[in-house]
Amino acid sequence: MANTTYLASTVLMGLLGVGVVLFVLRSRRWRHYVPRVAAEVAAGERPASGLAEIAGRTSTWTVAYIALVLGFMFGAMAYAGGAITGPVVIGAVVALVAAFLVAGVYVAMRDNGRPSAQAAAGSAVATGLLAVVAITVLLVTTG
Repeated sequence: MANTTYLASTVLMGLLGVGVVLFVLRSRRWRHYVPRVAAEVAAGERPASGLAEIAGRTSTWTVAYIALVLGFMFGAMAYAGGAITGPVVIGAVVALVAAFLVAGVYVAMRDNGRPSAQAAAGSAVATGLLAVVAITVLLVTTG
Protein backbone atom coordinates (compact mmCIF):
# COMPACT_ATOMS: atom_id res chain seq x y z
CA MET A 1 0.00 0.00 0.00
CA ALA A 2 2.81 2.40 0.83
CA ASN A 3 4.43 1.92 -2.58
CA THR A 4 1.16 2.78 -4.31
CA THR A 5 0.87 5.91 -2.19
CA TYR A 6 4.40 6.99 -3.10
CA LEU A 7 3.75 6.35 -6.79
CA ALA A 8 0.51 8.34 -6.71
CA SER A 9 2.29 11.18 -4.88
CA THR A 10 5.05 11.20 -7.48
CA VAL A 11 2.58 11.34 -10.36
CA LEU A 12 0.58 14.08 -8.65
CA MET A 13 3.68 16.21 -8.03
CA GLY A 14 4.82 15.68 -11.62
CA LEU A 15 1.46 16.88 -12.91
CA LEU A 16 1.62 19.85 -10.55
CA GLY A 17 5.10 20.71 -11.84
CA VAL A 18 3.96 20.54 -15.46
CA GLY A 19 0.96 22.70 -14.56
CA VAL A 20 3.17 25.34 -12.96
CA VAL A 21 5.47 25.43 -15.99
CA LEU A 22 2.51 25.78 -18.37
CA PHE A 23 0.99 28.50 -16.21
CA VAL A 24 4.22 30.50 -16.15
CA LEU A 25 4.78 30.12 -19.89
CA ARG A 26 1.28 31.29 -20.73
CA SER A 27 0.89 34.03 -18.13
CA ARG A 28 3.87 36.27 -19.03
CA ARG A 29 4.85 37.94 -22.23
CA TRP A 30 8.28 36.36 -22.10
CA ARG A 31 8.57 36.36 -25.90
CA HIS A 32 8.90 40.15 -25.82
CA TYR A 33 11.38 40.25 -22.94
CA VAL A 34 14.77 41.77 -23.73
CA PRO A 35 17.51 41.45 -21.11
CA ARG A 36 19.26 44.65 -20.08
CA VAL A 37 22.58 43.49 -21.53
CA ALA A 38 20.98 42.78 -24.90
CA ALA A 39 19.34 46.23 -24.90
CA GLU A 40 22.70 47.87 -24.17
CA VAL A 41 24.37 45.97 -27.01
CA ALA A 42 21.56 46.96 -29.36
CA ALA A 43 22.07 50.60 -28.36
CA GLY A 44 25.72 50.35 -29.40
CA GLU A 45 27.28 49.93 -25.98
CA ARG A 46 29.76 47.23 -25.14
CA PRO A 47 28.74 44.60 -22.56
CA ALA A 48 30.44 44.92 -19.18
CA SER A 49 32.21 41.57 -19.45
CA GLY A 50 32.11 38.18 -21.07
CA LEU A 51 30.26 36.94 -18.00
CA ALA A 52 27.54 39.52 -18.61
CA GLU A 53 27.20 38.28 -22.18
CA ILE A 54 26.78 34.68 -21.02
CA ALA A 55 24.39 35.71 -18.24
CA GLY A 56 22.26 37.58 -20.76
CA ARG A 57 21.41 34.39 -22.63
CA THR A 58 18.20 32.60 -21.77
CA SER A 59 19.76 29.22 -22.52
CA THR A 60 22.40 29.76 -19.80
CA TRP A 61 19.74 30.27 -17.14
CA THR A 62 17.71 27.33 -18.43
CA VAL A 63 20.67 24.94 -18.29
CA ALA A 64 21.66 26.22 -14.83
CA TYR A 65 18.12 25.74 -13.53
CA ILE A 66 17.86 22.22 -14.95
CA ALA A 67 21.26 21.30 -13.46
CA LEU A 68 20.20 22.68 -10.08
CA VAL A 69 16.91 20.78 -10.11
CA LEU A 70 18.62 17.54 -11.14
CA GLY A 71 21.27 18.01 -8.47
CA PHE A 72 18.66 18.48 -5.76
CA MET A 73 16.64 15.55 -7.09
CA PHE A 74 19.62 13.17 -7.08
CA GLY A 75 20.67 14.48 -3.67
CA ALA A 76 17.20 13.77 -2.29
CA MET A 77 17.26 10.28 -3.81
CA ALA A 78 20.69 9.58 -2.31
CA TYR A 79 19.52 10.84 1.09
CA ALA A 80 16.31 8.80 0.93
CA GLY A 81 18.27 5.71 -0.11
CA GLY A 82 20.60 6.08 2.87
CA ALA A 83 23.70 6.69 0.77
CA ILE A 84 24.37 9.96 2.57
CA THR A 85 23.49 11.08 6.09
CA GLY A 86 22.24 14.28 7.70
CA PRO A 87 25.63 15.90 8.44
CA VAL A 88 26.70 15.41 4.82
CA VAL A 89 23.55 17.15 3.59
CA ILE A 90 24.05 20.01 6.05
CA GLY A 91 27.68 20.34 4.95
CA ALA A 92 26.68 20.39 1.29
CA VAL A 93 24.09 23.12 1.90
CA VAL A 94 26.60 25.20 3.88
CA ALA A 95 29.20 24.77 1.11
CA LEU A 96 26.64 25.78 -1.53
CA VAL A 97 25.63 28.91 0.38
CA ALA A 98 29.29 29.82 0.96
CA ALA A 99 30.13 29.37 -2.73
CA PHE A 100 27.10 31.46 -3.68
CA LEU A 101 28.20 34.23 -1.30
CA VAL A 102 31.79 34.31 -2.54
CA ALA A 103 30.79 34.18 -6.22
CA GLY A 104 28.04 36.76 -5.60
CA VAL A 105 30.51 39.21 -4.09
CA TYR A 106 32.82 38.81 -7.09
CA VAL A 107 30.05 39.23 -9.68
CA ALA A 108 28.47 42.15 -7.84
CA MET A 109 31.78 43.99 -7.64
CA ARG A 110 32.57 43.35 -11.31
CA ASP A 111 29.11 44.55 -12.35
CA ASN A 112 29.64 47.75 -10.37
CA GLY A 113 32.70 48.60 -12.43
CA ARG A 114 35.45 47.35 -10.13
CA PRO A 115 38.53 45.75 -11.68
CA SER A 116 38.94 42.01 -11.35
CA ALA A 117 41.70 42.39 -8.74
CA GLN A 118 39.39 44.31 -6.40
CA ALA A 119 36.59 41.84 -7.01
CA ALA A 120 38.92 38.95 -6.18
CA ALA A 121 39.99 40.78 -3.02
CA GLY A 122 36.35 41.20 -2.03
CA SER A 123 35.76 37.50 -2.57
CA ALA A 124 38.84 36.71 -0.48
CA VAL A 125 37.50 38.90 2.34
CA ALA A 126 34.14 37.10 2.14
CA THR A 127 35.96 33.74 2.27
CA GLY A 128 37.94 34.90 5.30
CA LEU A 129 34.79 36.03 7.09
CA LEU A 130 33.18 32.67 6.37
CA ALA A 131 36.23 30.93 7.83
CA VAL A 132 36.01 33.10 10.96
CA VAL A 133 32.31 32.26 11.32
CA ALA A 134 33.01 28.53 10.85
CA ILE A 135 35.79 28.57 13.46
CA THR A 136 33.58 30.48 15.89
CA VAL A 137 30.74 27.99 15.45
CA LEU A 138 33.14 25.09 16.02
CA LEU A 139 34.58 26.67 19.17
CA VAL A 140 31.17 27.50 20.60
CA THR A 141 29.52 24.16 19.86
CA THR A 142 32.35 21.79 20.83
CA GLY A 143 33.24 22.51 24.32
